Amino acid sequence: MAQTEQEATIRLWPRQLLVLPPSLLAVFVALLSLLVVYIELPGRPLILHSLQKLGHPLVFGLVTLGLFGIRRHRQPDGSALSDYLPTLLVATALGFFTEVSQVVSHRDPALRDVMLDVRGIACALAVLAAFDPRLRSDHRGGRRRTWFLGVALLIAAITLAPISWVTAAYVNRAITAPALFLPRNDLDLLLVSLTDTAPELGNLPAAYAHYVGEKALRVPLTTRPYAGVSLDEPFSDWRAYHVLRLDVTNPTRSELPLHIRVQDRLHDGNYTDRFEQLQVLGPTSRRTLEIPLVSISTAPEHRRLDLSQISVVSLYKAGGEGAREIWVSRLELR
Repeated sequence: MAQTEQEATIRLWPRQLLVLPPSLLAVFVALLSLLVVYIELPGRPLILHSLQKLGHPLVFGLVTLGLFGIRRHRQPDGSALSDYLPTLLVATALGFFTEVSQVVSHRDPALRDVMLDVRGIACALAVLAAFDPRLRSDHRGGRRRTWFLGVALLIAAITLAPISWVTAAYVNRAITAPALFLPRNDLDLLLVSLTDTAPELGNLPAAYAHYVGEKALRVPLTTRPYAGVSLDEPFSDWRAYHVLRLDVTNPTRSELPLHIRVQDRLHDGNYTDRFEQLQVLGPTSRRTLEIPLVSISTAPEHRRLDLSQISVVSLYKAGGEGAREIWVSRLELR
């Protein structure tokens, strides 16, 4: 009798999924798959991009639950292996297919996103395995549950790490204000972008450093037009300050015509609707540039630039000739 009750329990597990008909589970899986193909969040602010990437494992974790429920409906007496392996393979294939299908929505497929899908699939299967009565029928069942839950928690922690890092960058930005950029560690680089490479800190050349080992951001100035650096999400409310101050170094033997651009969130895309100024840095020199904020606010032709909604600060070289690098030590408001 006890054996019969155990078999009945296994046939009905997981009850939360099996109360739903297979057709409804299939619709659920299809809708989630379409969500991955057609829904895209903007790349900035960075937190939205991070949420988009987090959506991959989350969605495919739910897809895995749906596929597992369909499998259990079809084979209620099947073994654990006959449920988990097909679910893993089908969910992974679906993740690959949805990624390739993103060309329909004019997005580029990325293997990294498929791997994010696999994380969600593996996490969901580990949670299911932790509570599967077929996998804890002997005295080692408790240890198996702990092991599977540990795997699920580890995958979840790895998956959540990037959004935690981004959140830390926003907190760091708020704490360091009114400094817009300080070259201290990698956290300071997360909201910074270069034209051709990933931003990296380095030791400022000794001839220009105020102390041994002074850090700065090296910005390669390639032959590409408008090569430079951008603070994509700077501290945005500048109303309490009077001057934008930039500490920059040109270590090359060529003059550097440096363009300084500031935009607010209302910027319409035209060059007449932003602040832009040209400063010429002499060869082998370190300079502190100061720009009154009143000059920035009155720069657009037909309106005042909104100092409470600053969205981008950029430093760049317009042409491909001349100096090949600049070092940025500090950007701040005074």
